[in-house]
Amino acid sequence: MKPPAIGSLLVRRIGLLVTNRPELGSGTLGLLRDVDLVIDKGEVVFIGAGGTASATDAMLDADGRCVIPGFVDSHTHLVFAGDRVEEFTAR
Repeated sequence: MKPPAIGSLLVRRIGLLVTNRPELGSGTLGLLRDVDLVIDKGEVVFIGAGGTASATDAMLDADGRCVIPGFVDSHTHLVFAGDRVEEFTAR
């Protein structure tokens, strides 16, 4: 089930934004402080100083918190067929 579409979203008052893009901010994580971020149709379309974003359809106040990119772990495991008694006793 897909979440409902909300159009554009402003995440305001981000205390620390981790971009993972060194060219966008400081250090290897590309850290930015006190910024606003706008997402439209699932893509980041604006990152700028707090209070400088245009109007959006919805708003989320980060209240000075840290915002980091999502992590998707897409690996899978084969179903284990058998018992692990030997592993358990070895511990």
